[in-house]
Amino acid sequence: MYVSDKPNYLFIWHILDSLREEVRLLVDVPNGTKDNPGTTCKELQLCQPHLTDGFYYIDPNQGSPVDSLLVFCNFTGGGKTCLSPVQDQVPVRQWLKNYSTENSFEWLSTLDQGFQFEYSGASVVQLRFLRLSSTFATQNIIYSCYPNAYSNTAQGQTEKDIKFLTDTMGQSYLGTLKECLPEEEGVVVTQETIFQFATEDIHLLPLRDLAVFHIGNEKQEFGFTIGQVCFS
Repeated sequence: MYVSDKPNYLFIWHILDSLREEVRLLVDVPNGTKDNPGTTCKELQLCQPHLTDGFYYIDPNQGSPVDSLLVFCNFTGGGKTCLSPVQDQVPVRQWLKNYSTENSFEWLSTLDQGFQFEYSGASVVQLRFLRLSSTFATQNIIYSCYPNAYSNTAQGQTEKDIKFLTDTMGQSYLGTLKECLPEEEGVVVTQETIFQFATEDIHLLPLRDLAVFHIGNEKQEFGFTIGQVCFS
């Protein structure tokens, strides 16, 4: 703290500024701004009950607000903290054409123009601390497809399996997709299936990848909408 026999005032002022900032963070009521984030949306709701649903900053690790992340706060749902995917649309296309073989699962991220699901600002550290403040997690994924003339129903195949990779990267959910068929002769409309995930094992979410089982009909066009993952 001293340079030769004189006080190092620059160093002293630096320490005082740091202490002042730490005290401010302890005393100021969080309001969801970048400089004054909450720990979770639930904390923001308790401190600022007048706030409406929308995007706010939180800092689950309660350190410097520099790494705070922008999330959607669902206050009407009880103060859920929702992380948005960086890319929420898997475009509708003939994904099965990229498979190396039929009768197999292949992760979307291994296909041409495919990708794993990332979430805005959700670093490993921030996710770990967010989970420490949560007991429940939910997420939806919507499957969209266009009927075509190459349906497998003629061969009696009306369903196919789909896997969703969890955040553990070692476990997956297994689901079933119904064959996409015209509702009326000559009428082509987009058909959707919603997959809803809700768990107390909060380490399983968010989802990171998916794989559709290839049973033929590689000309089938389909895509997905990746929903927010919400912690409460």
